[in-house]
Amino acid sequence: MTFFGALGTAVQGINAQATAIGHISDNVANATTIGYKQVNTIFADLVTNKVLGDSKDIDSNRHMGVGASADFGNRRQGTINRDSSTTSIAISGNGYFPVSKATGINSATGQPSGFDDTTYYTRLGDFRAENSNRLVNSAGFYLQGVALAPGQTAAAAGAVPTDFVIDTTDIDPVPTSQVFSQINLPASALPGKQITTGIGVVDANSEEQNFQVVWTKTATDTWDITINTSLATPSSFGPVTATFTNGTLTTLTSADTNVAVTAAGQATLSVSVDYGAGAQAIVLDIGAFGGTFDVTANSGTTQYAGEDREASNISLSQNGLLGGEFQYVSFEEDGQIIYNYTNGRNRTGGQVMLANFAEPDQLDRLDGTTFIANSISGDVFFGQPRDPNSDTGVGNLVPGSLEQSTVDVADQMTKLIVAQQAYSMNGQVISAADSMLSRLIDMKR
Repeated sequence: MTFFGALGTAVQGINAQATAIGHISDNVANATTIGYKQVNTIFADLVTNKVLGDSKDIDSNRHMGVGASADFGNRRQGTINRDSSTTSIAISGNGYFPVSKATGINSATGQPSGFDDTTYYTRLGDFRAENSNRLVNSAGFYLQGVALAPGQTAAAAGAVPTDFVIDTTDIDPVPTSQVFSQINLPASALPGKQITTGIGVVDANSEEQNFQVVWTKTATDTWDITINTSLATPSSFGPVTATFTNGTLTTLTSADTNVAVTAAGQATLSVSVDYGAGAQAIVLDIGAFGGTFDVTANSGTTQYAGEDREASNISLSQNGLLGGEFQYVSFEEDGQIIYNYTNGRNRTGGQVMLANFAEPDQLDRLDGTTFIANSISGDVFFGQPRDPNSDTGVGNLVPGSLEQSTVDVADQMTKLIVAQQAYSMNGQVISAADSMLSRLIDMKR
């Protein structure tokens, strides 16, 4: 290798170490950036063919310096830390969130005026709901998802994520249509003994109404059932006579034409009430005829001895649901986007789909911790997050969490010292070669 070769190699070394320092600088600057993936530097020896005048005996002249390139570790997993927001979400394993970028914001409405045709991908999951009812992260990119109608699956909806808008409309009430009653009546009760149970039922106006079931002992093994619901028309039904044999329900007979009863199978009393919004059918289910007592199985109505002559095993439930106003949105581990309401109810409003690639380390990096696909990374394919109860899906979602940067600051400082020393040594080589060349020129003079 000639003096000029030494100079050229040293210059290449300086350039390579400058590239490494640039990567280190970028890493350190993003040490606390959510979802950032550390960039490493790969150094490669450069080799050239022999040229006229080179030594035929010493082969070291083939080594002509070094090149530096970036190693994009997009697959590296960052530490996942808990976050207080219900809309923060992290990925553990493979996958990226598909996101879109607004081309502008309407100053009057706050709505995005349009979106870029490019789909971007990110691990930055600090999403927040903003005034356009979209989920946007701190870099200004909007989450794409699959909107779902009640009861719809992502596969049925097409499973291709697009611009996702949160549906903030109120959830409608579900008027009560069934009341389920379980009670063990005291066989030792005297005639005239009265036991009252009650529960709130939901009417069509999303109001809770009182619904009472009154049991009155009339004779041995015989009880009358009366249903009272004070604000309805009619407000009282019954009596319906229930008889028991060996502690189990045997017959139901109605003395009120407004009450329809069953004679076999499941014992039910059907009534029609009006709370001001029209007729509402409610079926009181008191269990199966002949059903035995089982406190763990909701067996229904029984009559067994009670020392204190009081009822036991009393349980009433109903299937009505109050309406409610939209309150907030949250995520589930399987990627479901959940709408939560002021009445404690919730429903699935959408599905997060994760993007993956054949070579994710080859994705092009852009601002905002985003990536775009290219011919080397391969085409994108979408899949649902991994089901925590199975082994299917792209990657695991961790709701209420954020993936931290993969940068190890201590490691970067060590690399910085090495790069700085290597840079300095290459400079020394240049100085030495320059001094030797100057000496050679002086000798010729």
